[in-house]
Amino acid sequence: MIDMIRSYHKTKSEYQLFITGSNVFDDVKGVVDIKTGEESYPIKAYQNGVSALIDKYRAFIIGNLKSIHRHVSRGYMHQYKNLTFSEYFIALENFKSYIIDSDETKISKISYGFSVPTKIAGKDLIKMNILMHKLNYYNHNKKNKKNTELKEFEYTNHTICVYASKKGLGLENYLRVNLTLNKSLDLKKIGVITVSDLVNKEKLKLLFDLFMLRFNDIIIVDNYENVKGKDKMSLDKYLSKRYWESFNTQNGRKAKYREKTKLHALILKHNLNKEKLNIESELRKAFSVFISN
Repeated sequence: MIDMIRSYHKTKSEYQLFITGSNVFDDVKGVVDIKTGEESYPIKAYQNGVSALIDKYRAFIIGNLKSIHRHVSRGYMHQYKNLTFSEYFIALENFKSYIIDSDETKISKISYGFSVPTKIAGKDLIKMNILMHKLNYYNHNKKNKKNTELKEFEYTNHTICVYASKKGLGLENYLRVNLTLNKSLDLKKIGVITVSDLVNKEKLKLLFDLFMLRFNDIIIVDNYENVKGKDKMSLDKYLSKRYWESFNTQNGRKAKYREKTKLHALILKHNLNKEKLNIESELRKAFSVFISN
């Protein structure tokens, strides 16, 4: 399910006139020179989950679909609830009303993910079992959300993030998996170019496949306190951050691949992938419910 869309208008001046010369946005902020009447940048606008940012060169339109849905439905929505396709469609159509031409307005960034139930507390799963992504350790939590347990794996083109509530409120056994595509390259490969492409179910299925491809690179290992002997020592070694840092050279790539293969063999040998298989199954169920409703 798409949470956030950032798109850019091909003609900045046209969109600037659209948001400053109409009643599309109630809240429009900018700086005007009192003597000359000239506007300086940035110009910002916000309304009901949709924001616009115009700088000297470009015009961006950003939509938070859950916030838009809350505005349209005028009701409370559980923070870990996934939208159905029909709810998503209505929110997307509302977002498109803030755009001059959705068939031409190209997407530059999206955030995509699902909330799923877990067998153990989501925050504990993140702390103890979600360890690496492609043998890379998570970045620090830049958002510093005190009520959220979060691990984020940041790359140039995308960021994959898992988070869960630290508080109760019936959210203990929930986990959110989110993929942010920071550039349009991966989207273009599956034919998602403009905002209008985001209502095409076949393209949404391709987007989900890409999401699962990134998810499957996350290394999730069940608690292995019952593993003994050499295998226990090997798992301790392989799940140590310092161990993989020693391979970060051109000559270490083949050795790193061999060791990675041994790690996955140990996980399978001792059946330590139950939590990951459960999350994968729940993600696929969540997408099925989304696309069918």
